[in-house]
Amino acid sequence: MINFKTLMGKNFNLAMIRQILFLAWASIFAFGAEFEGIGDLEFLPQKNLKILVLDEKMRVKKVLNFDSKESKHITLEVEKDEKIYLTIIHKDSNQEDSDQSKKQATENQDKSKLAKALKEEPTITNASPNIEKSAYEGRFERNRFMGGLLGFEPDKFNYIMPLNISSSKEPNQRKQTEVKFQISIKKRLFDDLFLKDLDLYFAYTQQSFWQLYDSENSKPFRESNYAPSLYLSYPLEKYDVFFDRVNFGYLHQSNGGDLGSSRSWDRIFVEGIYGYKNFAMSLKAWYRIPEDPNKDDNPDIASYLGYGELSVGYLWRKHLITATWRNNLRSDNRGSILLDYSYPIYKNLYFYLQFFNGYGESLGDYNNSINRIGVGILFNR
Repeated sequence: MINFKTLMGKNFNLAMIRQILFLAWASIFAFGAEFEGIGDLEFLPQKNLKILVLDEKMRVKKVLNFDSKESKHITLEVEKDEKIYLTIIHKDSNQEDSDQSKKQATENQDKSKLAKALKEEPTITNASPNIEKSAYEGRFERNRFMGGLLGFEPDKFNYIMPLNISSSKEPNQRKQTEVKFQISIKKRLFDDLFLKDLDLYFAYTQQSFWQLYDSENSKPFRESNYAPSLYLSYPLEKYDVFFDRVNFGYLHQSNGGDLGSSRSWDRIFVEGIYGYKNFAMSLKAWYRIPEDPNKDDNPDIASYLGYGELSVGYLWRKHLITATWRNNLRSDNRGSILLDYSYPIYKNLYFYLQFFNGYGESLGDYNNSINRIGVGILFNR
């Protein structure tokens, strides 16, 4: 049994909170912590304090919510010889108020508020109820919490595959084996933009193909694709609809090539996301913004990459399998299938296996059908 009187005594200070918080977000972001079983990281109504219970690997095991003015004691049961870390967050220092406390001059004020809230030594006999969440909800909340601490959060998968092998050579590809990696992050720019819970995000994804094994030609980068986007995100739980969340926005994608090798297109998209237990699904449709026919680098790109995509994912124990399918919905039946598999191998690093078949793995060869398999390390999921 742990009594919070000891934790909240004279030796308790703000520096200790910051140190534990730093270890928590560093572990979560750097290695992409598991998302199953995570608690609610938003402040509940009428609750002004939140305690995060972390295990030895700094993964969130439990989240306790309470009102320091009403509760006098907190009792927490742990297993014998179990080691845990406790992070205490006061509502006034939550990430929603970070813009008001960005200067060091407010540190003393925040410290006094936290000390006042903890002075009454609040406790709870029963922790917050264990509400079952889907894997998608857990991942979304974990990323949002980490984004409030760091300033940005993962968007799509972040990975590196030292072995990415294709069945045939593509344009500017001298070796069939190359390195492929992806960096994908997003930043929440505004909360409650026009109405409550409507958030504005900026996202950026970069995918690169590196001819590391082509020593004869100075190991060049064969191609990099850049995809910035700006979109609105809104939860749909309170509405009687199938999807849990909807995203709507603008997406640009290009390879930054010179005249003749340049490929790019701009799209408006809408995406619905659904999650149930360990299953998640995303249905995304887009409309290509028309370009000047005399300047269009790839006028037929929609004939190969289609007008939308369907993604599904399932988490079984520690195995995560996802699939993304695209099709142009025409008689020629052009499209692609992307399969991903991951499994934790060390702390929060994951073994990653990827298979791609079809058109549009990269913009440079969007109109060439390829088969490719890659093996590497995944950093978040």
